[in-house]
Amino acid sequence: MDGAGLSDREQRVLCAIEADLRSDRALDRMLRSGRRRRRAAWAGVWGVVTVALFTAASATVSEPLLWGCAAALTLTVATALPQAVRWAAGLGRPGRHREG
Repeated sequence: MDGAGLSDREQRVLCAIEADLRSDRALDRMLRSGRRRRRAAWAGVWGVVTVALFTAASATVSEPLLWGCAAALTLTVATALPQAVRWAAGLGRPGRHREG
């Protein structure tokens, strides 16, 4: 375009499209899901580390490994809890139900 703006009709159509996009929850969820996937991946990593440290601490009865397990468990819960709360809140919303 060479500097010409949108006509009134085009601006109204654009505003209507933007309003529809703003109200589309599925699109919003899809666009925001990247961060949740990373958080879920980190929660999984911390979960594996916690299990490994717990297994090693149980086998060796080592106090530093027990403290490491406690720290890893804290990070696992801190990483996974917000995601779990959002998931649980989503199940309680009207119109959403589990099929099975």
